[in-house]
Amino acid sequence: MHALEPGETALEAFILLKVLDRDGDVAWSYRTTNRLSREELLGALTVQVDVLRKSLRDEWNDD
Repeated sequence: MHALEPGETALEAFILLKVLDRDGDVAWSYRTTNRLSREELLGALTVQVDVLRKSLRDEWNDD
């Protein structure tokens, strides 16, 4: 994981993990610290989707 910027303090986390399960198959899992509210989780995921969408669109437009 990337380190926090100086002066930042982690409060909560949602971590998406790509793992190998017991059978050696790739699976997805997630972990959280204290339970995030559904509104906080939706907001955080929405922002990440929007950032990723913009990044992919920018890459596509560069070609």
